[in-house]
Amino acid sequence: MSWIIGVLLVIVGAIIGFFVAKFWLSSGTNGDLESQVEQSQKQLADYQREVAEHFATANALVEQLAETQDKLQNYLNQSAELLQQHGVQDDLPFFSEDTLRQLRVANTVNKDYRSGQNDDAAEQAPRDYTEKRSGLFESSRDKHSERD
Repeated sequence: MSWIIGVLLVIVGAIIGFFVAKFWLSSGTNGDLESQVEQSQKQLADYQREVAEHFATANALVEQLAETQDKLQNYLNQSAELLQQHGVQDDLPFFSEDTLRQLRVANTVNKDYRSGQNDDAAEQAPRDYTEKRSGLFESSRDKHSERD
């Protein structure tokens, strides 16, 4: 009978040891899994916050771009209306009045000077006042005579 009690005590000890080991080890792995789940949820929340900030920034930039585009469109419309109202103004010359007056005087003086010149003199080539031939028109015979 003592051996039956010994076998029963070993079986009861094994059952109790099995449940204690299962509880002890499962609480350790559950803790690791729970910490991993919490860490993953935290990373997901951080990622969602970053994406939300990115979209908010992109939305603000798009609104700013639209506002700038509207301002540019209004400016172009106002400029076009202003040009259509005034048209091309002839009273705003390229040169100032003083410059125009000086150009007119210079043009008159040049006309007088040109009309006073002889037309034959303008068609004649200028005279060469040197007696020696030089440049392209110098003959090879003249070059040899100078070297000797």
